[in-house]
Amino acid sequence: MKLSSLTILLWLTACMNVQAKSVHIVSEDWPPFIYTEQGQIKGADKDITEHVLNQLGYQATWNLMPWRRVLHNVATGAADAILDIAPHKDHQNSYLFTSEPLSRHETVLFHELRRPFAFTQLNDLDGLIIGVSPGYLYNNAEFIGSDAFFREPAPSFEANLKKLLRGRVDMVAMSRPVGIYTSRLLGIENQVGFHSQALSSSDFYLVFHRTEKWRVPAEQFSQALRQFKKTERYREILEEYGLESRDGFLNLTAP
Repeated sequence: MKLSSLTILLWLTACMNVQAKSVHIVSEDWPPFIYTEQGQIKGADKDITEHVLNQLGYQATWNLMPWRRVLHNVATGAADAILDIAPHKDHQNSYLFTSEPLSRHETVLFHELRRPFAFTQLNDLDGLIIGVSPGYLYNNAEFIGSDAFFREPAPSFEANLKKLLRGRVDMVAMSRPVGIYTSRLLGIENQVGFHSQALSSSDFYLVFHRTEKWRVPAEQFSQALRQFKKTERYREILEEYGLESRDGFLNLTAP
């Protein structure tokens, strides 16, 4: 009996679905790298990661949640991987890092344009209130450990920027592209600025639950990501989210 082309196609699709391995990835809203828009999870690093994983035969499922829950869920094995985390020594002991970063960008201090504060070194922050995100380490131990100024957490980047405009915090520590993108979403890009002096800079990675199961996939992902970065499709994804690479860092292009 001959099989129709449609029957063969359905059979092949079913086989591929059976063979596809699953990986449950969690992260926090961090636009334009990963975020929710109209109920859909999207973002530059999300799309890049999903493309590479699909090439390796993995089907990714995604959930966004507060950062501390993200860290806990992968540390305990309730989820398989975290998207976009910096290699702080505490994290390196808790998670299995891939060896190729997804992106690299700087953390800067955002300020309300009518209330500028000087910043060239941490001593300039004495007595100020700096908006931060709960659980973030900012790749700067001195900033996290200092008692000379106050770090006030907020549940979201939007909340931090709104507090800035209300004068409830003096400055906000945030990834430069994330802060610019969020201010554009809120329509306040003409009311906030940021210091050119970076608070810190870091690479950001996909990391897995620290178990032998993910050791080989982590290296396979790194190798595939290195190759994918050389392709036109990689550059197209960055452009879709208004990103460009300058001096080794990802930045947003002008609107």
